[in-house]
Amino acid sequence: MNYYGQYNPNQMYYPPNFEVPYEEKRKIRHNYNVIGITLLSLEVLILVVCSVAYDLLDTFGMLSDETQDGMSVYGFWEVVAGGYFPALLAIAVFIGYCLFARYNPKELFSVRCVKAGETAKYVVLVLFCQQISMICTIFISLFLNSLGLEVAGLNYVLEHKPSVYAADIFGAIVLAPIGEELIYRGIVLRCSAKVSQRFAIFFSAFIFGIMHGNPYQFVLGFLIGIPLAIITIKTGSIVPAIICHMVNNAVASIPQIVEYFNDDASYAVNWIMLPIFLVLGAVVLFSMVSKRQLTLPEYTIHHKKRTMPILVTSWSMIVVFVIYAFNLLISVQPIAQ
Repeated sequence: MNYYGQYNPNQMYYPPNFEVPYEEKRKIRHNYNVIGITLLSLEVLILVVCSVAYDLLDTFGMLSDETQDGMSVYGFWEVVAGGYFPALLAIAVFIGYCLFARYNPKELFSVRCVKAGETAKYVVLVLFCQQISMICTIFISLFLNSLGLEVAGLNYVLEHKPSVYAADIFGAIVLAPIGEELIYRGIVLRCSAKVSQRFAIFFSAFIFGIMHGNPYQFVLGFLIGIPLAIITIKTGSIVPAIICHMVNNAVASIPQIVEYFNDDASYAVNWIMLPIFLVLGAVVLFSMVSKRQLTLPEYTIHHKKRTMPILVTSWSMIVVFVIYAFNLLISVQPIAQ
């Protein structure tokens, strides 16, 4: 059993009306609180460090004050402060968690059970989910616009310099996947899978989605979070998830790279990739389902009693959810005139 394993008791000892023993319930709640406190620590660190960084950059006149078509223009230092710092802080929080919990993360990076062919299939599934999220984003955008609303946090463009684009792409393809996988598959998924693997898959995907703070990335994060969690549980390693995440972000960066050379062509690239990955993903998904290679772990009354009923009593997870939900809600604002 890998470190994402769950205890499967003999179900005859657990009738439908049984109650979880108090001591066990307390330990499970503590486990959820560890997840919540870890996420809160990361949220506070990002808020403080990034705010201080922006203030210092502004003091020394290193921030761009340009606008283009009513949108802010982000230069090199905005990219570093807004992209690099959160990823590096996520890595630091993961290290802090390992020290505090006296946990050796060596097995998380083991490739003993990782197969190249299986990883490639999950890469395709992640890209398939990426395209589904793009379709959802179009409908969400149309719905919000019909109400006179937009997702304001995404109203920026990059300064047209090679160094700015290179810095942004490196952060998105390398740093962000490593930092996010360490937190959301290395801690959130691993800790919650001790109670129920199936619950952990959807719980970690939901947290991964909502933490992004806007409805577009919530859909994307939740959808890709499911296959990322499944392959992590199957292999007991976060290496395949990091690879899938990197490829996902690399593919998402292609239109941005094209945009640097030809602004109009970037839209065409999006529409070319959409049907390709939809069809390819649908074929792989059908093949894996028909061969029973994509089955979910069991979810019995034993697991049900130990997941949501106890999770909702975790004070730290309640605080985390309120913060994430608030950030998502305030990202939707009236369309700027």
